[in-house]
Amino acid sequence: MSRQIGYWARHPYIRLNVKDYSEGWVGYQPLLELIELAGTPREQAFLSALFLTGGRVSEVLALKKSMFEIRKRERVIVVRNMPLLKRYRKLSEVKDEEGRRKWVTEKLQKTRKPFPIPLKEPLTPYLLNWIEAWIEAIPEEDGLLFPSPYRVGKPLSRFWAYHVIRGLDNRLTPELRQKLGLDKPFVVDGKVVKDKLHLWLHFFRSQRACCLVSEYGFQLHDLIDWFSWEHIQTAMDYAKKGWRGLAEKMLRKK
Repeated sequence: MSRQIGYWARHPYIRLNVKDYSEGWVGYQPLLELIELAGTPREQAFLSALFLTGGRVSEVLALKKSMFEIRKRERVIVVRNMPLLKRYRKLSEVKDEEGRRKWVTEKLQKTRKPFPIPLKEPLTPYLLNWIEAWIEAIPEEDGLLFPSPYRVGKPLSRFWAYHVIRGLDNRLTPELRQKLGLDKPFVVDGKVVKDKLHLWLHFFRSQRACCLVSEYGFQLHDLIDWFSWEHIQTAMDYAKKGWRGLAEKMLRKK
């Protein structure tokens, strides 16, 4: 029996990342239009959580109801103990057969510092309604916000999240794609890979950083504190004002 060769074995994998996305803050309205394209309240809550927490997909899927403290008097949701799933400790150094140096690492169990989400933000109701519905349906505090219906005690998978994002990308109108800054060519090393950018999982994380800069005036140290980032370069990669933000600053000058 001949072995089937997988798709990615026959095609180059080019990952779109935040550095390839030149647009700054697109505004709340295009994001609301995007979330309205989602098919279910669960998908809408997931997308709003991606944006409002600025978390990586795996971190958002691992969210629990107990992590959200709704403080209506202060008009914020305080998020506590959100997992940080991309932190590693170097244990030792090894060399492979070709003499290349590699590190043996272990994953660190870390969490973000508490951070706020204002109740007034336009995307907050999608997440808040989902949290309150789950609290009413399943009172246990440690319950996952996005549990898998197939794996008891486990969250929905990254494949589910990817499927949601790709479905949204396929439903984008040309007008909305333009508003989101996804109508531009995808260029890598000076070569056009695709005629336009596609919606990707880190898009919401990137937009959150740009939103915090444009809407709230966050500086780099504020972003580092809010996201619990370790390096200033990470904040610099994400915090783009875009042409709208630059124009706003220029037109403010009297």
